[in-house]
Amino acid sequence: MGSTSKTLMRLMTLTATGDLAPESAICDIGATQLFGDAFETAAAFLDYYAERSPKARKRSSVPVSELRSIAEGGFLGDLLTLAGFRYTALDIFHATNTILFDLNVHAPGPGLKGKFDLVLNLGTTEHVINQLRAFQTIHDLARVGGVIYHDLPLAGYLNHALFRYDPLFFQTILPANDYQALLQEVTIGSPMKVPSDLQAMGFRKEKVTDIGIEVIVRRTNACEFKVPLEVSTSLSIDPNFKQVGADDLVVMPAGISVNYGVANDFQHMSMSGITKAWVGRFVRGLRRRTGVGA
Repeated sequence: MGSTSKTLMRLMTLTATGDLAPESAICDIGATQLFGDAFETAAAFLDYYAERSPKARKRSSVPVSELRSIAEGGFLGDLLTLAGFRYTALDIFHATNTILFDLNVHAPGPGLKGKFDLVLNLGTTEHVINQLRAFQTIHDLARVGGVIYHDLPLAGYLNHALFRYDPLFFQTILPANDYQALLQEVTIGSPMKVPSDLQAMGFRKEKVTDIGIEVIVRRTNACEFKVPLEVSTSLSIDPNFKQVGADDLVVMPAGISVNYGVANDFQHMSMSGITKAWVGRFVRGLRRRTGVGA
């Protein structure tokens, strides 16, 4: 779990736009470390919040050695605390203000649910096998009106994590949960050497570029997290889906809420119409992938 100077700039921007008040309650799902050359930005970060909160410390009041140890691989939570924020982390090891919490299986209790103005997912969920439980937790931690900040791998990051996130992932989740998008941006990293074991498996490129995706949203209502259905390659959505789960063949697990959106037009097409639409979709997808006829 990592953050950089970019992360600190994002937080200051959120404050400047009125989306993150000084002294806010922040939950970090994964005790995030600060990497890169972040010393000067971290110092400016403290001064920025010291001008806005009596609880924040100016850079001049923090020993240089302490600030440098935070900014060069230390915990982001230590800097956020110095800046006057109320910081809590959830992780599988002890760190700054950290509660032991397994995102695969645990859920926020009453003392955590809906308590945070900002929830940070800075390179954490890609390491969690139970994606549904993780994103339910993020949703539950944020108060209504609170902000959720994702900074995750989109491509590259070979042998780094279990998942990478296509923009379609967020384009599906946001409307299902009525999230208000505050920022959606792709970050291009530097080319990295492809591990030898992947080259031996047939990955012929010598280098691959890491690409990240940032998505910042606001939670707009008190509804529980809704599981969307991604239908870009589906012929139709059966209108009976909402009734599934009431017999001995299929059941709905406890604690699950779904949002299948508006049924698409394929429901009302003839078979020949469905076939024509499906072939058209296939051809368009093939053109995008090959560049032929684009």
